[in-house]
Amino acid sequence: MFDRLLVSIVFLLIFSFSSAQEAKVNGHFAGDSIQLGKPISFFLTARYPQNQTVLFPDSTFSFAPFEFQNKKFVPTETKNGISYDSVIYTLSTFEIDSLQILKLPIFTVQEKDCTAVYSNPDTVVFSKSLKTLPDSVQIAKLPLKTNTNYLNVSWLLNYPLVSIILGVLLIILIVCWIIFGKIIIRYFKIKRLSKKHQAFLQLFNAAVERTQAGFSSQSTEAVLLIWKKYLENLVDVPFTKFTTKEIRETESDDRLGQSLSAIDRMIYANQPGEKHHFVNLKTFSEDQFYKKLEKLKNG
Repeated sequence: MFDRLLVSIVFLLIFSFSSAQEAKVNGHFAGDSIQLGKPISFFLTARYPQNQTVLFPDSTFSFAPFEFQNKKFVPTETKNGISYDSVIYTLSTFEIDSLQILKLPIFTVQEKDCTAVYSNPDTVVFSKSLKTLPDSVQIAKLPLKTNTNYLNVSWLLNYPLVSIILGVLLIILIVCWIIFGKIIIRYFKIKRLSKKHQAFLQLFNAAVERTQAGFSSQSTEAVLLIWKKYLENLVDVPFTKFTTKEIRETESDDRLGQSLSAIDRMIYANQPGEKHHFVNLKTFSEDQFYKKLEKLKNG
């Protein structure tokens, strides 16, 4: 009999000690009703042993049917080995259920896991902001006003969107220039070189035809000057300032040298010469053109 009484006393002491060690959680709303989208406070308090670690729900926790907005901690108070914690949650709802219930847990940290201890559930009443119209009022008799006049709304430019589009276009242009820049530059150089060569041929051929139609030292000198100016721009050598002797020393082309000497006699002796001397000048300029064109294509 005494043994049974001793066991009962020990069991009661253990139960009382374990009950004292359990966390107590309480939760309640700041008001009795809530409106759509309007904030409401929910108080969550916990009483637990001082040597125990507890965690409160944060923004990652599901507060359904409510939505989390923010939270505020109240500093912990400890008396006689018991700690008191409190958190104020600001919530809102976009549900239209008449009654909306919420209970929240705290998590006691154990050696290997966490244990959830829930508060008591609390209820709020959903309050409609739009009141129902009286039955005696008919829709046809509502004091509605109509206005079909055109309302001129000022156009607003979406600057952030425009900035993003311009930024993307700028990046695309920079990337395209980095990849294709040399190709584009080479293309326009070749196009400009070919255009100048065609213009030279038309001008040179027309001048030669005038010389052949009616010879004069002036028309012959004009042909030579057209050729020298073109070559000067083509190969970057001052041909317009060179004499025939200096050109022959610069260019080791016997046929060219002979044609230049023959053209000098036409100019200074005022004697007509053969057309093939002008053809030799044209051939030399075309050779220089194709050399530079090939250099651009391979560069």
